[in-house]
Amino acid sequence: MAYISELDTSKEIYDRLVSLFKVNDANQVLFLRNKLKEINKGKDESMQAYFLRITEIKNDLLSIGETITDREMELTTLGGLPSEWYVFRTTLLNYNIIPGFEELMVRCI
Repeated sequence: MAYISELDTSKEIYDRLVSLFKVNDANQVLFLRNKLKEINKGKDESMQAYFLRITEIKNDLLSIGETITDREMELTTLGGLPSEWYVFRTTLLNYNIIPGFEELMVRCI
């Protein structure tokens, strides 16, 4: 309330609130982008759980108005796979035949 108590009009109050929450959105975007960039499949984590975590981050980004391309999702997913998936990942990347996220999930599960 201290941020808006000195303002006179509803327009000023609205503008101040929008500016305050945009900063939080920027922090949230940065947090989620970093989380996505650093995601890796855990050693004891199922493939379904790994894909679910990626999907949740994507949905969180979408909920705050951020877009994420299919290609970014696919490359992020492949990049987070463990070393035993090296041949699978390398084959897709070398032949530039990266399937969509949904198809990639089906192939990995």
